[in-house]
Parts: sequence; structure tokens; C-alpha cells
Amino acid sequence: MLSLALATIRLRWASFVGSFVALACGVALMATSILVIGATCDVPDQGRQRFSRAPVLVTANRTIDFKAASGDTMPTPVAIQPGLPAELIAAVARTGRTVEDRTFYAQLADGPREQVGRAWSSAALGGYRLAAGSAPSADDQIVIGGGRPDQIGKQVRFVTADGPHTATVSGVTEAVPFEHAVFFTDAQAARYCPAVGVLAAFGPADSVRQAVDAAGGTRAARVLTGSERSQADPHYVELSSQLNDVQTPLGLSAAVSGGTAVFVVAGTFALSIAQRRRELALLRLIGATRKQLRTLVNREALVVGMLASVAGCVLGAIGAPLAGRWLIDHDMVPADFTVPISWWGLLVAALIGLLTAMSGVVLSSLKAGLVSPGEALMEADVERRSRGALAFRWFSGLLVLGGGIAAIVITARSWPDAAANAADSLGLLLAVVAGCVLLAGVLAGPVIRTLTVLPALLARLRGRPAEDGGGIVWATARQNSLTAFRRTAATTTPVVLIIAFAGCLLGSIDTINRSQVTEVRNQLSAADFVVMPAGTPGLSRAVVDRVRAVPGVQALVITPTSVMADQDGQALVPFRAATADATALAEVDRLPVVAGSPADLGPDSIVLSRTWPGSPRAGQQVSVRLADGTPRTLRVAAVLGTGAEATQAWVTGPNAVTGGVGGPALASQIHLRLLPGADRQQTATALQTAVHGLGARLATPKEIWSAAADSNEKASWNALLMILGLAIGYAAIALANSLVMTVTDRKRELSLLRLAGATKAQVLRTVAVETLMCVAAGTVLGVLGTAISIGGSWAALTNLVGPTPAVVPWAAMGVLAACCAAIALTAAVLPAVLALRGRDGQNILRGVAGAA
Repeated sequence: MLSLALATIRLRWASFVGSFVALACGVALMATSILVIGATCDVPDQGRQRFSRAPVLVTANRTIDFKAASGDTMPTPVAIQPGLPAELIAAVARTGRTVEDRTFYAQLADGPREQVGRAWSSAALGGYRLAAGSAPSADDQIVIGGGRPDQIGKQVRFVTADGPHTATVSGVTEAVPFEHAVFFTDAQAARYCPAVGVLAAFGPADSVRQAVDAAGGTRAARVLTGSERSQADPHYVELSSQLNDVQTPLGLSAAVSGGTAVFVVAGTFALSIAQRRRELALLRLIGATRKQLRTLVNREALVVGMLASVAGCVLGAIGAPLAGRWLIDHDMVPADFTVPISWWGLLVAALIGLLTAMSGVVLSSLKAGLVSPGEALMEADVERRSRGALAFRWFSGLLVLGGGIAAIVITARSWPDAAANAADSLGLLLAVVAGCVLLAGVLAGPVIRTLTVLPALLARLRGRPAEDGGGIVWATARQNSLTAFRRTAATTTPVVLIIAFAGCLLGSIDTINRSQVTEVRNQLSAADFVVMPAGTPGLSRAVVDRVRAVPGVQALVITPTSVMADQDGQALVPFRAATADATALAEVDRLPVVAGSPADLGPDSIVLSRTWPGSPRAGQQVSVRLADGTPRTLRVAAVLGTGAEATQAWVTGPNAVTGGVGGPALASQIHLRLLPGADRQQTATALQTAVHGLGARLATPKEIWSAAADSNEKASWNALLMILGLAIGYAAIALANSLVMTVTDRKRELSLLRLAGATKAQVLRTVAVETLMCVAAGTVLGVLGTAISIGGSWAALTNLVGPTPAVVPWAAMGVLAACCAAIALTAAVLPAVLALRGRDGQNILRGVAGAA
């Protein structure tokens, strides 16, 4: 059977080109994804780092014990580390020389947003050397990392968490790649940041560990040596988080490429079996068993899979570095990111490719085994519908689509916050798409009848037969598309996949983004102005005090913090929270209150989102832990209908831990409402004067939600490119391959049309119109799936944040439909032109006789 399979592939290579190309592309993309994911698992060696010259590091690691529902006790790090205890610092100091590192917010007037302040004694830990000048010897002196020699001796202005300051530049160092630092005297750094986050120790590592164990152990600190020291560097943490964010879309891309490759291979082999039914029946007639036919099809798939896997691995090895460069160009990974080529990654991709090929022909091999010997004599050119296949399509399609719709309805009613997260709602979208794809083959005919009903009605109004509506080309194309159901299904299904997948994904993402903008707009509907950071990570205390001092405004100062809660007995999870004054929270912002009132927020209460674990109710007592792990039992003052991406808890100052390692927290925004009688123009001028030169700017609520819309769209687009592009590319391959396969087997049919009197132009127009009918039917079904998906997202988000618009990506779907039409026309008309070449007069008769 292997030799017969090889002979079949060699003689009918056109039938396997689509499977080979799709599978090779799938293996290449999976190999690329696996290699890139492997490269993101380890942060690249950064060489010099903040603590590269320290042999041992002791980092703050305060943990609290959480007893899970299973009975296990899990140590959980607190959300905001308070710093190393004084007794632990003293114990480690007894083992040898130590250097305390205090890192805090300090930004020069023209400095970058991520600039930090540090003590000069810790500069040596990163290998800093003075390029000019001297170390700071007084509290009003600083050293600028990467500064210019001409700055020495000059006074510069800088901002810390408490406001603006001035200092004299005593020296500058060379620039380093891992941070932008401003160095102070140790005493001044201790005033700006009392907490010690990292302690560099130069004594024996074992002695340091013993000292840490005696002073609290792993519940208070971690001891890092060797390569582990890089984990204490904020640059390392930032890079690690950045690389982790890339892994999710890459994993989804690999899953989409694998799943779509199975679909393409399955569709290609199913069409091949339908075209070779007589051939298989002849094999049965001369003695081949059902098992041998199944083996034949499986061997064909195995050969195609092996060849495609090898080609895909070669392409993957070439494409992985290019993918890494694409990620760098889109600022998704650091500039020094590289993708090494590993044999295990290529091997895994090749094995997945073989498994994909064999999985895609399971049904086809079973169908081949059911061919009876008598079909070699009985089979006619007219296609016959298989009742079993028809029933399977109806059952599986309705089951998947119905299940997806039911899940969407349940989610919209019970868990609307899940619909606000693109990753969580992706499974529901794929269920809708899969249901539409499964039903495409059986719904294509009714949709085509519906789309072509107008010419038939016009013909009847004129007293002519319905078949004459639209002309002979239209009627012939319509009948062809309705009777050749396999060809129609093979053309329609990829179009449904392209339109539905793109519409569901883009529409749902845009609807989610718009709902987040709606939430921001609703929250700021009563505000007149917003004070935002301008090139700084937050707003200093000086900004807050000056804005509050402006007459005629009521200010809501929002300072981010964290509150930890029991997540269904599985873990203690930090949730996004913020501090607020109760009166200002109730009067300046318009929060989506479900129950209770934000005005009741006090020292013993909390305002929670309804997405909070346990579905809290107003007046209920809830157990939480503050950001430093302190336990609290608070009364729920109000429940909000906010989404998971918004602030999920509001607390007052006594329950807000906003300072620790890194110094005091900065306010994120100040929402302002004009008091009655205040002049808007005069107040705006006073506010602009108050924030001038402090790294803040005055904005209107409209500017804020417009910026939020742009930010959301930019953040989601790169991930969509990786996922959506793969599915569309695969479906386009399937569309072109199916049409090429079917048109090359239509030589007899096209020749008979010419023999009946049709010109070449009429035959080609018939093929083109038939193809466009199938594309139109697929587009309609794709739009239907899109409407279901977006409707579900819209219903859930409306239930979550209130009235919000649904976004339908008409432009994107229109462009994709036009691309499908162009691909389909090219793949259908060009082979038809070649098939009709030279077929005139007697040549047509000889061609028909030869085909018979």
C-alpha cells in the first residue's frame, strides 16, 4: 500500500498540494512559536545589572500563610513589601560588610519617566564609575547617572514623591543600559525612602543564610546568589513580565495554526476521497479490502505529513529569527532578544505536524473504507448527498453552535466580567466560529437560494420561468452551486471561517475596548477636569496639595493600592484598589452603583466591585488583607458594577497601604468638579498654574477617555495580528486549493457547456458567478456568526457597565470578503481558462469521449 500511496501522490499531486502547503505552513508556524516561546522562558543575560558586583543579595520577601480549602498552607508574598526588618539588617551586618539599597522615585526636570533615586553607596554594586566630578558629600548634592560633564556645579530641579527640590550636581557617571539613576547621600536617600528593599552582603553566603534564618527566614527575606541575583533587579522583573506577556498570543497562534491545519487537511482529503470514489471502488472491485483502502489513505497522509513536516521545520528555522525581529520592532520584547534554533523545538513541531496530518484524515479514511465495489459501475457524475454526512453536519453544527450560544447567554447573565476579558471569552468565540463552519456545508444552499431569489421574482413578474431570471449565465451558475453541494461546501466553508473568525475576534475586542471607554466616560461624567501625570509615573504630594488649594473645586485624589482576598479557597490574590475620600468619591465620580452608597465609605468599610470573589452584598462583612498583609474585617458600603479591568475596591486612608519598598506611592489621577459659582475659565487657569513644572497636566474628561480608547486598541492589535493572520492565511490556502482541485476535475462539464453552444466567455462567466455566489453565501454565514458573538459580548458588557455600543468591524469584514472573492476567482477562473484551451468543435467531442 505504501508504493500505491506514493504512486497516487505522484499522479494526483494537485489534490495534495493544498494539504502539503497548509501543513508545511502549520509546522513552520508551530516551530516558530515553539522556538520563540522557548526563547522567552529565560530572560537574556543582561551583563551588568544593578547588583552585579554584590556576591550575596538579601531581598525583602514578607509572606503570610494562607490555608487553602484543601487544607494545605501556602506562604503568599504580600502585594506591597514593607522592606527588610531592622533586626534582620543588623544580623546580616554581623557577617561582614553590607550595603543598603534604597530605590525611590526621583526624576530630573528633563529626565526619563523611569528615572529613580538611589544612595551613592549602592552605586558600586552596579559597577558605576565617576566620569567627572566627585561623589555627593552634602544632602544638597547629587550625582547624575549618564549625565553630561557640563552639568557639574550647576543647580538642577528634580521631583520626588513629596514634591520638587533643587540640588547641585557634584558629579556624573557613564550611562548604563539597565537604569537611569540619580544618586544622593545615604542619609538623604534614607529620608526619601525609609524602607530597605535589598541588602548587599559581602560575607560568606552560608553565614548570611544562617543570619536570615535566625531573623525570620523566608517569611521575611530571600537570599540570592549566583545567577539568582538578577531576580532582584527591576530591569530583570520588567523584562520577565514583558516576555511572559508574549507567551500567551504565541501559544494561541500555535493552537490556531494547528487547529486550522487539521481543518485544511481534513477538508482536502475529504474532497479528494469524493473525487476518487470511482477509483477506490475499482480497487475494491479487484479485491482490495476496506482495511486496505483505509491504510492507503492513511499512508498518503503519512507521506504528505512527513514531507510537509520537513519543509515546515526548515521554514520554521528560517522564520524564528524573523519573528523575533518582528517582536522587537513592535516593542513587545527587548532590543537584545534573540531566538536560538533548538533541535527539540523542531522535533516537537514535526511530530505535531505528523499528528495533525493523521488526525485530519480520520474521517476520510473511514469514508474511503465504506466505498463498495458496485459503485465503480453505478456512480454518476451528479453528486449524491450522503444522509449520514448530512445528519452529522446538522447534529454537530447545531450542538457546537447551540452550546456556544447557551454559554454566551449564561455568561452574559451570571459572569459578565468574563466577557470583559478577551482571553477568557476566546473559547466562546471559537465555539460560535466552529458551529458556523460545521453548518456552512448544509446552510450554503438555502443562503444561495435566498440571495438569488430577487432575479427569480422579477422573472415571474414578467411571466417567464424563474430559471430565466438573471440570464442563462446566472441560471446555470445558480443551478451548479445548488447541485454540486460538495464543491459549494468546499468553497463556502473557508470563507465562513475567515469572515466569522475575523468578525468575532475584532468585533468582540473592539466592543470590549469601547465598554472600557464607556466605563471611564460614565465615571467622569460629573467631573469637569482631570489632573494627569505628564511624563512622570504619577502625581507627587506637591501636585495634590496645590490642586486642593485651588478655590472653587472639589478634588478626588486617587492613589493606587492593593487589597488581597481569598479566591475561592484556592489562593490569596491581590486585587486592584484605590484610596478615596468618601464624600468626593460620591460627588465627583459617577460609579456604577449596584447596591449601597459610596458615601457610606468609612474607616471600617470598603466599596467592592461585584466581580469580587464571593459576590459580596451591601452591608455584608468581608475578610480582606491589606497590601502589607494586615488582616481586616470590613463592611461592604457599596457594590459596583465595574469590570475586571477597573478598580475593584475603594478604601479610605486607614485601610490603604501606599508606601513600602520604593518609597511612598504616587497618586495616579485627580478628578475635579467645579463648585457652584466657580468660573470655569478662571479655575482652569489657576489649576494649570498650580501643576506647571511638577510633571502634571490638566485635561478634560473627553481627552481622558479618548486616550483610553487609543491605548486599548494599540495594546490589543499586535496580539490580534499574530492570531488572526494565521487563521485567515490558512483559510485562504484552503479556499484556493479546494477550487483548484474542483475546477481541474470539471473539464468534462465545461466541455459539455461549450458543446451545448456556450462561448468561452459565457463558460468563464458561469464559473465566476458560481464562485461569487459561494463566497457571498460564506460571507452571509460569517456575518451571522459575528452578530451572535458580538451580540453576546454586548449583552454581557451592558449588564456589567451599563449601556455601551456594540462595534461591528464592517470595514475589516468587507476587505476580507473582497480578498476571498479575489482569491476564489483567481483559483477558479484561471484553471478553467487552461481547461478550455483548444476545446472547440471536434476537439470537444474527443475530449468528452476521452473523459468518458
